[in-house]
Amino acid sequence: MEQNEKIKWSQFTILVTLFTIGTSVLLAPTLVAQEAKQDAWIVTIIGVILGYPLLFLYNKIASSFAGRDFFTYVTDLLGTWPGKIISLLLFIYCVFLSSLLIRQVAHFAVTQSFVETPKEAIISFFVLIVIVGGRYGIETLARTGEILFPWVFFLLFILLIALIPELKTERLFPMFEEGVKPLFLGTFVYMGIPYFELFLFLILIPYIKQTGKTEKTGKAFYIGMTLGGIVLIIITLYALLTLGAEATARNQFPSYVMAKTISIANIIERIESFLAAIWFVTIFMKSALTFYCSTLCLANVFNLKDKKFLMVPLGFVLVFLTEYITPNIAHFSEFVLNTWTLYTGTYAILLPLLLITVAAFKKRNERRVKHAQEGKN
Repeated sequence: MEQNEKIKWSQFTILVTLFTIGTSVLLAPTLVAQEAKQDAWIVTIIGVILGYPLLFLYNKIASSFAGRDFFTYVTDLLGTWPGKIISLLLFIYCVFLSSLLIRQVAHFAVTQSFVETPKEAIISFFVLIVIVGGRYGIETLARTGEILFPWVFFLLFILLIALIPELKTERLFPMFEEGVKPLFLGTFVYMGIPYFELFLFLILIPYIKQTGKTEKTGKAFYIGMTLGGIVLIIITLYALLTLGAEATARNQFPSYVMAKTISIANIIERIESFLAAIWFVTIFMKSALTFYCSTLCLANVFNLKDKKFLMVPLGFVLVFLTEYITPNIAHFSEFVLNTWTLYTGTYAILLPLLLITVAAFKKRNERRVKHAQEGKN
């Protein structure tokens, strides 16, 4: 870890918020509505509630770092080779997630905004931006997020105000039409999209400036996830109130379609570009942070001090993977609905539980040895 790169806890809050919103601002409503129908907004509330135990788990691990970075902590707990294997698995996860994010950018761009632009050009250009962001480092990314953060919420505010005339409360009823099973299915899908992915911030927590108040890091995590979760709740609720459950589930980007319905006095129209701007900002931040984490993981595998020279080759890998990772958007949606939560949950739940369990056993053995030595004396 480069010790000269440090961010403030407030910047960490912003990064968590933008990461949580990420692709979910466009994708979450349709994926959740496919399972929970008009109760999809309830699922987004449940997602925030279930996110708190996850963050408690991550903060518990982060408090044990004691000045070390995440990879050193894992190596000290599990040993050198198990630590390398986990770093390699995390690298694969980060590259895989980055390619999925860029795939979504390309699909959205060629179907909604730049319909005559080749998909390959969109992918290459976005990967180039992500590489530049990664090369400038976490400190620059944090400052970029700090600058863009107010604009994201300003554009979101305008969008939500303009949509008020289109809202129809009857589209939320009947509630619980098919019981609670759809809520469970929707929650299963929803947890995998933004919340399980937040475990990557364990890699970035050591970059936060320590001011003597370590509890601020935990608060930053909670605040960032809560803000992002509230945005997703509102966007999903608005999509249901504007389009209805069936149209929300059917459209690939329901929140974007929702924004197209805005028409105030036949003057203020077609401001869906505001939502597109929000999405491009948040997905850039999420992609750049994920890509940055991938370089940290690979650098740890090979004990490299300088990770920057890895970024261009990894960029070519991203371009290739993004082209071939999913043959079409239908396959992508099926993968997210049925597989992604299980895959990312392995890292988000099992890995932290493993670390906490091993740490607890080590502390217990250390106490036993200490008591045994004191007994001999």
